[in-house]
Amino acid sequence: MDDPKSSCPENCLVKNVLKPGPDAPVCQKIKYAFVCPPHGTVERFSTNVLLLLLSWAVPWSILGDDCLPGTNIFGLIAVIDACVVGGFLVSIIQIPHLPPLPPLLGMLIAGFCLRNIPGINVAKYIDPNWSSALRSIALSIILVKAGLELDASALKKMKGACIRLTALPCLIETATCAITCRFILGFPWEWGFMLGFVLAAVTPAVIVPSLLSLQEQGYGTDQGIPTLVIAASSFDDVLAISGFSVVLGIAFSQASTSPNTESISLNETIIASTLASAPLTTDMISKMEATSIPVTNGQEAGDLVWTILRGPVEMIVGIVVGILIGLILWFLPAKNNTHTVRDRVLLVISFGIFVLFGSRQVKFPGAGALAAIVLSFVAAISWKSDKEKVSEYVGILWDMFEPVMFGLIGAEISIEALDSSTVGLGLAVLFIGLLTRTVGSFTAVSAAGFTLKEKVFICLSWLPKATVQAAIGPVALDTARKLSVSSEIEEYARQVLTIAVLSILITAPLGAAAIGLSGPKLLQKAVASSDSAEEDSLKVSSLRGPRRHSLKHEENESIPLTEIQTDN
Repeated sequence: MDDPKSSCPENCLVKNVLKPGPDAPVCQKIKYAFVCPPHGTVERFSTNVLLLLLSWAVPWSILGDDCLPGTNIFGLIAVIDACVVGGFLVSIIQIPHLPPLPPLLGMLIAGFCLRNIPGINVAKYIDPNWSSALRSIALSIILVKAGLELDASALKKMKGACIRLTALPCLIETATCAITCRFILGFPWEWGFMLGFVLAAVTPAVIVPSLLSLQEQGYGTDQGIPTLVIAASSFDDVLAISGFSVVLGIAFSQASTSPNTESISLNETIIASTLASAPLTTDMISKMEATSIPVTNGQEAGDLVWTILRGPVEMIVGIVVGILIGLILWFLPAKNNTHTVRDRVLLVISFGIFVLFGSRQVKFPGAGALAAIVLSFVAAISWKSDKEKVSEYVGILWDMFEPVMFGLIGAEISIEALDSSTVGLGLAVLFIGLLTRTVGSFTAVSAAGFTLKEKVFICLSWLPKATVQAAIGPVALDTARKLSVSSEIEEYARQVLTIAVLSILITAPLGAAAIGLSGPKLLQKAVASSDSAEEDSLKVSSLRGPRRHSLKHEENESIPLTEIQTDN
């Protein structure tokens, strides 16, 4: 029987073709790349293309017509696959003297294009409920990973800086925005502060992955910068959303169509929608309970106090719940369990998803994100050596959900929501606010012992906006339409939405790029000790297998000349 390989010419087999060197002609390199069997770049490209095709073919074989173009499933698959490709293309872009761009930038752009470019705007078919749920799962995974990566000693040392970084930039940008809106856009004071709180929140969805990427490379870890920024970002959102809820109730308290018309408290649904990174719709708002500005004066005062205190209460609840669950994970599973690492990964991820979704069911949605971070942080204190293994597996899961989160965030940005008459003045308001926010961020960390470069990096990392703006940007307009207020009030609400969309379009990609590119330039890289370096070397050696002795290796070793002469 003939050898199957005999049908293929000898010069088509990779084992019979000499691998071209770096200086070989291009045609020779191309010829080598396509010899059999597939290998190198051609093999990786073919494998990835096959995986992308199967990502649609497998669901189609199960669901049939529900996966055809124009359906929800097809839109989700198309966006996620496009984001995988977009993230890869951006990551391989080489800018002289700068590190590679972060992949999430390409994912945001891919999602945005599939929503707004005619002919390929398949993202418009995605069911908002599916999008919201998938982004919430992705958010819970990255929050759990963030908690695992927090440095307890650094956080304890910088708790004052964390509080200042949470409050000072947010409040300064809000006040600046209120003043500029008053004199540039002609907003009433309450609407200026409302827009200020919308713009003042940063997005953990961009900040956390970018900072974790730098932390894995060792940048800023000795100074605790990733820990500081990640911890402060979650508190910053709750502060901004709570302030927005209070001002929203005040702004619409006199805008009801009749004395008996009940106004709306949006705090619960706003925060829930923010954590899901999903804009609110009129249908969602119509289901809310009217509690913030009731008819009677006594109830009005009491509910206003509760609205103001709700943010801090949800912070406390989130921290307490996170600590309790984290303590449970100290003892379950047992350390001598055969599958301890596996069980810990499953438990910490499950609890992270549970607290994020469960907090909405009990009407305390703002507590979910903090609980997810705190529970993994507390659990990791007891895990010690297993912490790195658990974090590694959670990181693999995040790699799968990263294009889901950023692709669907990009797909939420609609150019149709932009009002051309507001764009120019809105940009002025946005950039003035960012300028004062930078000053506030620099001031907040001035007494924390950081160098000038590190302070500049923290200011840059405190700029990206996306999830909060996508969630609460449309709330004022939806509320105005529901209450049938005057056209003037509705116009204010439309301008709030326009500027919120502008902030996402500008700060999300630029902020992600600024963090990824400036980190290696502005932060100090941790210097591994000799012990840790030896451990890393042993880990690498164990992964690669036993080292083979070769002539090349022996030639690299220095041999005294006397020994050579003796051997001769």
